[in-house]
Amino acid sequence: MNLLQSLRRYGQSVWLDGFERGWISRDELQQYIEEDALRGVRSNFQSLIAAIQGQEYDRDFNTLAQQGMSRSARAAYEYLIVRDMQLAADLLKETHVQTQGRDGYTQVNLPPDTLFEAATAIAAAQNIWQSIGWSNLLVEIPATQLMLPVITQLIGDRINVNATLVFSPSVYEQIFDSYLRGLERLMRQGESVNEVVCFVSVAIGRLDAVIAPFIANSEISFGVMQAKLLYQHYRNLCRSERWRSLPGRAKPLRLVWDCTDVSPESAWRYLQALVVPETVMLLSPLTLERYREVSLLLTSFTDGENAKTPLARVLQGINLDEWIDQLLSEEMARSLNAFDRLLEAIDQKRRC
Repeated sequence: MNLLQSLRRYGQSVWLDGFERGWISRDELQQYIEEDALRGVRSNFQSLIAAIQGQEYDRDFNTLAQQGMSRSARAAYEYLIVRDMQLAADLLKETHVQTQGRDGYTQVNLPPDTLFEAATAIAAAQNIWQSIGWSNLLVEIPATQLMLPVITQLIGDRINVNATLVFSPSVYEQIFDSYLRGLERLMRQGESVNEVVCFVSVAIGRLDAVIAPFIANSEISFGVMQAKLLYQHYRNLCRSERWRSLPGRAKPLRLVWDCTDVSPESAWRYLQALVVPETVMLLSPLTLERYREVSLLLTSFTDGENAKTPLARVLQGINLDEWIDQLLSEEMARSLNAFDRLLEAIDQKRRC
């Protein structure tokens, strides 16, 4: 039993980050799904840059040139990403059906310059959803205050969302409220809520990188303790009267432990500490390959209530909200920079 199979045995799904066309042409995605029970993938700008600078998309660029299609770099990106997501969604569709919509998703970023206004974010999400045309798609929406009503709107439009860059229980609760508002809107219109879903991604490694310098005991992972509190909120909200008023097949607001910013050497402590049913582990291909043939030994995922006391000690003298706001701003800026470099890579390839 390998890593992915053992995690699945414990009730946890595994998604891989960094999807690009080579995963299809080399049959890697098919192998991950059939042999390792992979249940989802996410595209990111950095992986696309490397693949475009290589040869993975040369055929696409040749096709565009032969058809005389004069496209801007941005339009070319949309052409490439739509095709990528369609191919991946096709391969993951069986998983999506077998899990009754709990898994089997492909996840796509919106252009980050559309995420500074609600109207442009909604328009961008609607455009890519309609262009790809597969129901097992997740659209990434960063969990900024500005984007909370966007989540409600998209859920009400039956567009699946992954709310990213979540670092605190209070933000998780706000996303829960936004998600339920969208579902409740569908119910008022007499529509089913069974097929629409929202996830919440927690960047564990990024959170630890910010807080670790303030923690004297290097063995303590603030990110893991925060994850325990978030999971307790997940359980509590799923027992709430408001959630129970929904039809029984409504999908809960599942947590995604995003460990993609953790080096493969450091990832093992997170893999062991974050094994908990009904959650998703998002890994980089490098981390997966390092531990692929390792069967995980389950450790105890302590209840979130028991994490509050040591967490309070760790946070003495730390303005957590201030650090989280700064981290969110840094991640948004990093995404914008990566997208600009992606467009530059596309422009360079088009001129070859």
